[in-house]
Amino acid sequence: MKTIRFGLLTLLVSFQVLRGYGQERFVTGNPALAYWQLGNKAETVIVLHGGPAVQHEYLRPEFDALSKVARVVFYDQRGCGKSQRAASYLWQDHINDLKRIIEHVAKNKKVFLAGSSWGSTLAMIYAYKHPEDVKGLILNGTYRWEGVEGTYQRKLKYATYPSHQLQLYEQQIVNQVNEEGQLTENVTHIFKSIENVGGTVKEETRESFITAPRIDSLRNVTVPVLIFNGSRDCGIDQGHIYAALFPNAELYTINGACHDPWFSNLELFFTICEDFIRYTSQK
Repeated sequence: MKTIRFGLLTLLVSFQVLRGYGQERFVTGNPALAYWQLGNKAETVIVLHGGPAVQHEYLRPEFDALSKVARVVFYDQRGCGKSQRAASYLWQDHINDLKRIIEHVAKNKKVFLAGSSWGSTLAMIYAYKHPEDVKGLILNGTYRWEGVEGTYQRKLKYATYPSHQLQLYEQQIVNQVNEEGQLTENVTHIFKSIENVGGTVKEETRESFITAPRIDSLRNVTVPVLIFNGSRDCGIDQGHIYAALFPNAELYTINGACHDPWFSNLELFFTICEDFIRYTSQK
């Protein structure tokens, strides 16, 4: 398993060096949004990074593997990465930005949304607000729903933080045969760095989400939903709760994983995603 995994990563890295990582383009508007796209398949998957206040690069090259079955589009959310800063970072602003991205790259066509952490929350609320745009959802690293139809009082000033590195950490369970011919499970630790800009970009998005609809509203999202969680309890994951809410959901638990199950077992994750995209596309 370990050899296969790193073989896949080596292949992906080599592939993207040749492809230029999809090249950088922009959706004009306020703010301008940087995006990258790979592949030329009929279906489109838009990948939504976590944070808020990180950038899409930590999902690459791994998520590029979805280009086997779909055109894959990455973008940096407002204030992140190569996208422009903005005057406002309300969750509704992110909805409007994603609407602009979809209309630009897949006009008049439904898309799959693949989210990581906050990106999964964005995918869910977008599907609730704009079901006409969505063919299916792929959710990773879900956390507690923070929408309670409350009131948000915007702050005049948020704390500012210098850009800094966060560490994405997961465990991978590797099956090996010992000298006695018995199958054993060994744990390996895997890491990846994420750039975080913090401050208003993060805090206003999360704090404003108190005004979003309550979690029960998600019962109205009827598109197919694929949810991943991990077997390792890290006090964050809410995948089982969302799986019980959505009327058309599948939940997959990846052994040894925690908040980022996609990173814990790449082969299993992408095999399940590819099957989901193919099956949903045929409906």
